[in-house]
Amino acid sequence: MSSLGSPSPFFLAGKKAYEVERSLRFNSDDTAYLNRTPSSAGNRKTFTWSGWIKRSGLDASNNAHVFFDSRDGASQTIECTFGFLTNNTFFFDVTGAGIRTNALFRDVSAWQHWVIAVNTTEASSSNRVKIYVNGSQITSFSSANYPSQNYDTAINAQYLHSIGRYNNGGHHDGYMAEINFIDGFAYDPSYFGETDVLTGQWNPKKYTGSYGTNGF
Repeated sequence: MSSLGSPSPFFLAGKKAYEVERSLRFNSDDTAYLNRTPSSAGNRKTFTWSGWIKRSGLDASNNAHVFFDSRDGASQTIECTFGFLTNNTFFFDVTGAGIRTNALFRDVSAWQHWVIAVNTTEASSSNRVKIYVNGSQITSFSSANYPSQNYDTAINAQYLHSIGRYNNGGHHDGYMAEINFIDGFAYDPSYFGETDVLTGQWNPKKYTGSYGTNGF
């Protein structure tokens, strides 16, 4: 396994236009995470999160292996969070709504590219949250209760935003690399990755668009 800050071997295979040289390790036992509180509100209805994830363990006692989380202070009545549950499904939750995949994600040896694109202004409920892994959209869910139209999520509000931590307890256990967060646009994976024509492998590419008010 690569050490903290070491090159990620999967990025080196095949023909590529863009190489990600470093990754950040999150150790759930150390309760490590990143966080920020935006100084001003952005677009709470439309955003995209893209990142490469490699799990280190499947610890069922670790409440949730979260990619991204935001919620309103002490009351925590407005939330948006997504990542892996303890049963190894992927989840996306906002207050009063949530999505659970049928697929299980238990591979601790491979990197995966995840894109979560949210646009609650969409008339069709299933278009309000789109989830992609390695360039392909996930369409099979054990439950899919989408946010209401024009719902304001906790993302891009002036609340604490955390990478790798669930605010109610539980931390990601593994690696993350090449995280892009886009405020105001719901993008598909082609903005962040591409298929290697020689190997058929899904590889990262540099995002070159706008990040919006609170993007990074």
